[in-house]
Amino acid sequence: MSTKYFKTIISAVIVLFTAFSCSVKDGNYSIEIYAVNDVHGKFFDSLYVGNQANSSSLANVSQYLKVRRSEIGDAKIAMIDLGDALQGDNSVFYANYIDTATTQKHLFTRVMEYIGYDAMVVGNHDIEAGHRVYDKIMSETTIPYLAANAIDIKSGKSYFKPYTIFSKDGVDIAVIGMTNPNIKKWLGEELWSGIDFLPIEYVADSLVKEVREKFSPDIVVLAIHAGLGDGSPEDIENPARYLAANIKGIDILFSSHDHQTACEKIWNGQDSVLLMEGGSRAKYLIKVTSDLSFVKGELVSKSFTGELVKLDSIGVDNDYVKHFRADYLKTKSFTNQEIGTLYEDINTTDAFFGPSSYINLIHSVQLAQSGAQISMAAPLTYNGHIDAGKLIYHDLFTIYPFENQLYVLELTGQQLLDCLEYSYDRWINTVNSQDDHLMRIRYDSNRGNYSFVFPAYNFDSAAGIIYDVDVREPYGRRVKIVSMSNGEKFNPEYTYTVAMSSYRANGGGDLLTKGAGISKEELPEIIINKFDDIRGMIYDFYKAGNYHQKMIEAQWRFVPEQLVKLPIERDKALLFGN
Repeated sequence: MSTKYFKTIISAVIVLFTAFSCSVKDGNYSIEIYAVNDVHGKFFDSLYVGNQANSSSLANVSQYLKVRRSEIGDAKIAMIDLGDALQGDNSVFYANYIDTATTQKHLFTRVMEYIGYDAMVVGNHDIEAGHRVYDKIMSETTIPYLAANAIDIKSGKSYFKPYTIFSKDGVDIAVIGMTNPNIKKWLGEELWSGIDFLPIEYVADSLVKEVREKFSPDIVVLAIHAGLGDGSPEDIENPARYLAANIKGIDILFSSHDHQTACEKIWNGQDSVLLMEGGSRAKYLIKVTSDLSFVKGELVSKSFTGELVKLDSIGVDNDYVKHFRADYLKTKSFTNQEIGTLYEDINTTDAFFGPSSYINLIHSVQLAQSGAQISMAAPLTYNGHIDAGKLIYHDLFTIYPFENQLYVLELTGQQLLDCLEYSYDRWINTVNSQDDHLMRIRYDSNRGNYSFVFPAYNFDSAAGIIYDVDVREPYGRRVKIVSMSNGEKFNPEYTYTVAMSSYRANGGGDLLTKGAGISKEELPEIIINKFDDIRGMIYDFYKAGNYHQKMIEAQWRFVPEQLVKLPIERDKALLFGN
């Protein structure tokens, strides 16, 4: 063997040994893992009307991470989106449904890539955008789009990626993503065709074990688009606390969906799991500092510290703003187009205390567009206001913030009555004196204010019938239907055509299932017609002209009126300060 050849072999061995030695972790490592949840399209620092600014958006997230990366290095930072980014703002509406001819990547994809995300979780409102949108996003980026419990019916495998493994400064991190299992209950099949959604607990335990056995990651993150819950196994929509307490092998659990905030440790019988959630609409950035110690490649200790960074105190990334300026201007131009005249102010808060011009508008559109006999609708904006006068497209997001379609169902009079009883039972208390609360509200000590006990977007009222809601009566005896709006007799045994949102028609809010006792399997059989999105119908309603002549007034009231007058005034002040 020549000396030259021998030296070459020795050099190669040294290189291999050196590479192997460098890959062995030894000493202390600190990795920062960040996440945002339920951004709902808050990509821009500015609003679309006048010169108003968003107090927080992904422009603030970009700035925070830019500074932090300059301080500790990009290799020590991981970033995750926890779902529901594709609905709720003009930006994503424009990107999803208007700017569809472009060959460039979706706005969401470009924002995620610019900021430098390592993983994205699929939310229920992301599925609401439809196959065309989320399939495009999944195909055009290398950022893993995660939802292990969304199962491709044909293959039996995950439709999206179930998890991703990546390394930060030599530390191996596994992120397992899950979406909300109730999607089929809320959305029409055309939006999720070919996919089934399993309860998270059915998938999570085995997947955590699989990931640990196959990849031996140093950190395991379970990132779910589902809420915190109270630790009960029955609440499949909000299972985070239950999962943290019952699944071994998780270090960090990121929750979302219910727009709450959390930073807590939960013992699962083996380890303490850090549970984090960051509100919604980029108000907070979830930050987890992960400290790990290794001795010759063996992980000997690890700890995790959580923090919620309030983003309205963080400046915006001017480079980010400049980069997406053209997208912002296109969105602003579209949503500032004039569509008609509003003849009276709209205050969405009025809808909680009786008939209102806000809900009357939705009822009017649903009845006019569908030809149904009765309309059911709920207030979807908690506290919004639109001045009378020029109405622009931007205002329609206050009137109707979701991309729900309009459905028509056949319901018996009794089923309709049962739906309304269920709705008002979530909405109001039984009132015995003027000192009682009419609304079902509670004081939230974490937020320092009063809020409804149940989601207000499930407080359905009806138009097309005349009825009273007797607040003295218990659940099951409150709603007294007098007649149809035209004076004809209302018959509990008759079958009526009822217009409502696709969310409600698919079982959302449980009015049809728990209220009227209609099984989930029966719902498709009583849906007799489907129309386009309701916001688009409101647009058409105004553009067609003579809309003020087509407005109807819902004919219901809380009674006795003298008994509820003071409770209404008091509850309104507690909830909204006026």
